[in-house]
Amino acid sequence: MNTREDFVAEARRCLQCKNAPCVVACPAHNPIPRFMKAVREGGFAEAKTIWDETSVLPEICGRLCQNETLCVGHCTMNKLGAPLKIGELEAAVSDLFPLDIPSMSPPNGRRHLVIGLGPAGLSNAMEMAKMGYFVDAIDANPDLGGALINLIPGFRFDHRILERIRHKVEAMGIRIQYGVEVGKTVLLSELLPRYDSVFIACGSDLPQEAEIETHGVPLWYAHDLLDRQRYQPSDLKEMLGKAVAVVGLGNVAVDMARVLVRLGKRVTIVYRRSVNEAPAGRHEIQAARDEGIEIRELRLPRSCSIASGKRSLLCDRTAVVVALDGTKTIETVPGSGERIELDDLVYATGQRSSDTVFNGTDLVLRPDLSPYSTSNPNVFVGGDRVNRHKRIVDAMVSGIEAAKLCQGGSR
Repeated sequence: MNTREDFVAEARRCLQCKNAPCVVACPAHNPIPRFMKAVREGGFAEAKTIWDETSVLPEICGRLCQNETLCVGHCTMNKLGAPLKIGELEAAVSDLFPLDIPSMSPPNGRRHLVIGLGPAGLSNAMEMAKMGYFVDAIDANPDLGGALINLIPGFRFDHRILERIRHKVEAMGIRIQYGVEVGKTVLLSELLPRYDSVFIACGSDLPQEAEIETHGVPLWYAHDLLDRQRYQPSDLKEMLGKAVAVVGLGNVAVDMARVLVRLGKRVTIVYRRSVNEAPAGRHEIQAARDEGIEIRELRLPRSCSIASGKRSLLCDRTAVVVALDGTKTIETVPGSGERIELDDLVYATGQRSSDTVFNGTDLVLRPDLSPYSTSNPNVFVGGDRVNRHKRIVDAMVSGIEAAKLCQGGSR
């Protein structure tokens, strides 16, 4: 889809379902049928305004949201042929208004601080500014975007889109300090007295540690290798050998594999479940396969070894066992061990959030109150620290939802 006529033609395919399964499946509950109706009538500005009701990052979510398992995956048109290209239309309409900012409420005299400017922090900052708050933001990185700019490769996401986000943020009066790590550069306890409310959205900045005996085989973490603040592709080309095994099948694992294959590496992805159960997007998985990356599903890494100068990863075959209540467990198949030759091993089995931001405070999370609450009624958390799925759309929603709580909790 390249022209407005293409957008209109695609929107006309919408059945305007009464129950709208696409809306139900969307974590943001975007008003997709209303949006489609406006587009099919040529009302692009109206469509953008409708989308602004529930989303502040359409240029990002439209491109990176795993919509094949969300809105697109639940589109009724799947039963009749091809589903609507909801994400593509979301991004396309947003692209028609690249410098557009939402309507703003008059200043209310209250001050709000956002720590971390990934999708959660950006959405919260923009939402609070819309409500009339004077918003400051702090980020440890030299630019906004968080994982969008640090971890997602340029072949999957055009980082220039973040320039549009930066323009909107600045036009909304949000002030940003870069290169400041709360908990190190400055303590949270020093910042709290200056603001009526605080939103912490530092994200998952640490990899989940691997539990495997490597016996001298180099072990790396995709979260570190993809971080553009640490390494450039030329570094990875020199650091890693010719054959690399990547453990995991989330988007980080697939991104890592696709980066390495572009550097001339022979890459094998090892995953303990089936491909159909993988958290990575279906398009990304297919792209990896198209690029020559081998995916060995139903394999559980056990240990590495070096014999006769050759390095290898020992894996057991696995089987997914479904209990009567529908729960699934992974069991290894006895006597099924196999070896995968490799030079380096890269783990991409999840990320976790550090607690550095809380240094010097006695703050604790209070999920019993809300997913975003802490022991301080004016401090809230969001993003990957609280999102189980760790999807971009969930991060955005957490920022918007926490904004409602910030408004209610501000003293």
